[in-house]
Amino acid sequence: MKSTLLALLVLCFAPAVAPARAQGTTGQGPAAKTLALKVGDKAPLLAIEKWVKGAPVASFEKGQVYMIEFWATWCRPCIQSMPHISALQKEHANRGFTVIGVTSVDKRNTLEAVEKLVAEKGDGMAYTVAWDKDRATNDAFMQASGQNGIPCSFLIDRDGYVAYIGHPMGIDATLAEVLAGTHDLKALAAQFAKAKEIEAKANAIQLEMNKAARAKEWNKMIELCDQLVELDPDQFSGAAATKFRVLAIELKDTARAFAYAKEALAGFAKSDANVLNAMAWTMIDPERPLPQTDAALALQLAIRAVELTERKSAAILDTLARAHFVKGDVDQAIAVQSEAVALDKDLQPALDEYKAAKAGKKPGQ
Repeated sequence: MKSTLLALLVLCFAPAVAPARAQGTTGQGPAAKTLALKVGDKAPLLAIEKWVKGAPVASFEKGQVYMIEFWATWCRPCIQSMPHISALQKEHANRGFTVIGVTSVDKRNTLEAVEKLVAEKGDGMAYTVAWDKDRATNDAFMQASGQNGIPCSFLIDRDGYVAYIGHPMGIDATLAEVLAGTHDLKALAAQFAKAKEIEAKANAIQLEMNKAARAKEWNKMIELCDQLVELDPDQFSGAAATKFRVLAIELKDTARAFAYAKEALAGFAKSDANVLNAMAWTMIDPERPLPQTDAALALQLAIRAVELTERKSAAILDTLARAHFVKGDVDQAIAVQSEAVALDKDLQPALDEYKAAKAGKKPGQ
């Protein structure tokens, strides 16, 4: 299966030597405490043991803009963010912008592994890479700001103040303002403070969700999913996919699940490709078929998800192909799955299945 019950609530966990918490996942502590580093504060100093790639940065020079991005070799979301970060560095290098990817020692992350990955990536990591000194930089930035989940980036403006703390995929708008010198640091600080308040509330809800899931208290789980979505529909829309799976799989209330999917598609999740894809796949997952399904609705959800990702996501194209297949349009399933396979060769078995069905054969014949 492409997802599990709470998969959308988990991204990438922090190293075991630090308090383990993922970006946007369950956990209390840092989000609820007074933070030593916030947006609007002066940026801490770097403490680097070795500059793995690029020119050393002794200090943050006035008039320059810096993005400090924390990552690890074992963190898949970190790896997935590298092309975007590289593109930002290339695009804005002539505007006094420097990206520094900082990584630290832990049980799964070594200097040797970092050097190997950097060499393999080549231009795929088109920015400076640094090895932390005894996790001092991690402590000064990550721990001080309550950000134990990676990837996490810090944007430092031309006066040396922190203008952004968060996922590197969400930095673009603030970066554009900082580079242009039009950002409002006080407003950004207020936004960050508000986000931390929401995070603290979300952490409490997500703790209860995990407890409810373990206890199989599905009706309570649904209520908590609603609370999370209501807290911030954009940030926590993933809880909608969890609610859908609870309704469809755990409670076997497909009528209610499908009605909820239609509501999500028309409203708060209409621009969230991952949520729409998760709902569509749940409806047509061949490994876990529902008592009844709505192939037309699954197709509608998948089409929208593919539109949002501009046909660049192999996994989402794979879902659309399956939806066409379940709907009975084998030719279209083959065409779309061929696109998916071009992006990810591991999806070939589904294409073989569809071609076999068209030929009137069973897969493998």
